[in-house]
Amino acid sequence: MAKSKNANDIKTKKAEVNQKHIVFYDKTLSVLEFILDEFSRELTRADIEFLEMPKNAVSTLDFIISSIGKIQKGQRLALGLDVEEFEDTSPVINIIEGMDEKKI
Repeated sequence: MAKSKNANDIKTKKAEVNQKHIVFYDKTLSVLEFILDEFSRELTRADIEFLEMPKNAVSTLDFIISSIGKIQKGQRLALGLDVEEFEDTSPVINIIEGMDEKKI
C-alpha cells in the first residue's frame, strides 16, 4: 500500500513539474518572440548592406535561433512529443527442433 501511494505521489509530482516546464517554455518563447521582433525592426531601420552586417548582429541572431531551438526541444520533451513507439518489423524466425538436415 505504501509503495502504491508513493508511486502515485511521484506521478503527481512529475505531472506538476512537467506542467510548470510547459508554462516556463511558453513564457520564454513569448519573450524570445518579442526580442526577435524588436531585433528585426532594428535591422530593418538600420542602413546596413546585407553583406556588411555587423558581427554582433549576426551573433545576436545566432543566439536567438539557438535559444528557440532549445525551447522547442524542451517543449517537445515536456509535452511528450518525441516519445516514439517503435513497431517490431523484424521477420519472425521459426525454429524447428529435431529436424535432420540430411532429410531435407
